[in-house]
Amino acid sequence: MYAKQSGKALFPFIITLLLGLCVYLYLPNSQGEQSDFTPTATQVTAHTVASEENAILIEAIGSARANQAIYIKSAQNDYVTDIYFKDGDLVSKGQKLVQLQSQQEELTVKELAINLREEKRQLERLTELSRSQATAKSLLEEQLSRVDATEAQFENAKTKLAEMTIFSPFSGILGKRQISVGAYVNNSTIITSLDDISIIKVDFKVPEKYLAQLKVGMKVMTQNDAYPEKTFTGKVTHVSARIDSITRSVEVTASFANKSGLLRPGMLLNTALQLSSNQAMMVPEKAVIPQQDKHYVFQIEDGIATKVEVHVTGRHNGWVAIDEGISNGQQIVTEGIIKIRSGSQVTVKG
Repeated sequence: MYAKQSGKALFPFIITLLLGLCVYLYLPNSQGEQSDFTPTATQVTAHTVASEENAILIEAIGSARANQAIYIKSAQNDYVTDIYFKDGDLVSKGQKLVQLQSQQEELTVKELAINLREEKRQLERLTELSRSQATAKSLLEEQLSRVDATEAQFENAKTKLAEMTIFSPFSGILGKRQISVGAYVNNSTIITSLDDISIIKVDFKVPEKYLAQLKVGMKVMTQNDAYPEKTFTGKVTHVSARIDSITRSVEVTASFANKSGLLRPGMLLNTALQLSSNQAMMVPEKAVIPQQDKHYVFQIEDGIATKVEVHVTGRHNGWVAIDEGISNGQQIVTEGIIKIRSGSQVTVKG
């Protein structure tokens, strides 16, 4: 009876001793682990802020046209004897293009030249006679009229002869040849086309609310799908005096130097007219957090992301212009924003 009671009394003591031993063995490891614990830094992508030009642009679609463009035609009617160009040739001003049959015109000029010399010889003779004979004065006046008439005929014949040869009126690129040697042409026959593409003009429309800001010389940028990574820069050369009553817009013409010849008449061009320009901090649009009527970014300094308020002045093509809140050279978070809060530790990828 006594042995059984003694065993029961020892049982709680043994349990307590075992629990104490477990606590003793566990606490050193637990405390050691807690002392070595550090928060894990969140990986983010960052952008280094830089001061860049912030342009206020008006975007529109325009149609390209040549600086000068004509169809080459003949002023005279006759047969073609020679052609001096090929399809698509680059030609200079005054370069010979086509020769028409001109033997008759050459003979007419030669005949009138002879007649004019004779009429002038007669005029000299009558001039000498008029000094001594009164009756010769009336003949002198008649001869003067003959000389004038012959000179007029001679000049007209020379003009017609000159028109039998067709020259390029300005420098440019020729189109397709539409005649052949031996063809009969008249003043309605199209021989070829000629375009001066050294300068390309683009016509586009701007809403009338910007009329007061429009002026000649403004910077214009344009792009075409044929050259998606190339931007052409020109300037405004004309602002229409009229407002379109249907679209309530004003037509603007911009001119682009086209030394490379990449721009061609008829191209559909995406244009951007620069109304004004200033320096601002340009950051990716995805880095800006809008909250009600305010905007914020996460600024990184010494591995800590801090949420700061910024002032946005404009947006263009995925970029935001900021003039207050951040400085040149600072880093801001662009990706990983949803995983952090102000004061979070971060590491920048790359």
